[in-house]
Amino acid sequence: MRREGSGQIDLDTLIFTCSWEDPESDRAALAIAPGDRVMTITSGGCNTLGLLLQDPERINAVDINPTQSHLLELKIAAMSQLGYPEFLEFVGLRPAADRRERYRALRQRLSASAAAFWDRNAALVERGFLLNGRYERFVRVVGALVRLVMGRRRVRNLFVERTAAEQREHYDRYWEIRRTRLLFDLCFNKRVLARRGLQADYFHFDDGSVSFAESFFRKFRRVAREIPIAGNYFLHLYLNGRYRFLREAPDYLREEHFATIRCRLDRIRVITSDAKRWLAEQAPESIDCFALSNICELMSVGDTLVTFEQVARTARRGARMCFRNLMIPRTVPEGLATTITRDPELSARLLKRDRSFVYSRVDALRLAR
Repeated sequence: MRREGSGQIDLDTLIFTCSWEDPESDRAALAIAPGDRVMTITSGGCNTLGLLLQDPERINAVDINPTQSHLLELKIAAMSQLGYPEFLEFVGLRPAADRRERYRALRQRLSASAAAFWDRNAALVERGFLLNGRYERFVRVVGALVRLVMGRRRVRNLFVERTAAEQREHYDRYWEIRRTRLLFDLCFNKRVLARRGLQADYFHFDDGSVSFAESFFRKFRRVAREIPIAGNYFLHLYLNGRYRFLREAPDYLREEHFATIRCRLDRIRVITSDAKRWLAEQAPESIDCFALSNICELMSVGDTLVTFEQVARTARRGARMCFRNLMIPRTVPEGLATTITRDPELSARLLKRDRSFVYSRVDALRLAR
């Protein structure tokens, strides 16, 4: 579905309840300094909350999907009003019998539209909303199928900490088998993914693959074989549908960061808007850092140009950006290539180390002027 005149695919259901971009990549690309002003794409809100640890002056969390804004509002309200154990219970990481009562106490801190959304989705609140977006439910189904086909023991043994050489040897022996490829063909084809929120016109490839299944398999092989398993909560989410340990979870879910993030929550401004339209309303040279995720894949080539023109206009001197591709190849438009420059060495390192592993491009960009 497209909103008339937006030029961008319009998503209006709760697709994500957590962020699927590696926050370590954002941190390295953005190099946020105390007092910086930041723009993020809201998505699941996890990375926006985590960036508060870098002590920015303001984070503008922008998303065209209003339900993602409603999600971040609820996370902020819960963090501001609940203690750490109660917060984990409310979001669904620990058992709780009183989530509806806690929601009623938090409701007054939400906008009218967010309160109306969560009122309509009281059952989601009651069972714990975290890891219960459309994509997270799909991931749980995939993980259950992986454990059924590959065996629970094989999956469990993948997460044993090993040296780099041992990890590669283990993958080659136990996972480089026909069953693994068949799983990806079954779970990550165009028809299945279109039902899970990705539009039918979304599937193009810039990594030499002929299908989403092949592309995703190549990325899985790389992360399971080459990237250290320890601490990779993305891989554990994909294969087990949950966080293994809270010490291997996004920063806002970790006790040692809870108080710091909580005291800075008022620095986040939650905005529902088309990104390029919101940028057009901002003052020139007013933003230091842009975490753009892969939003340009949901835009036309023309709107991608407009978006980067607005990024260049609103960026302060030396502003930093993190920009991703999932499947559709997008990059800084040619006419802006000398204004917004790519750091090839840092970009290559980010992609090589990216724990989320689904992205084909993770670029560190900088305003050149």
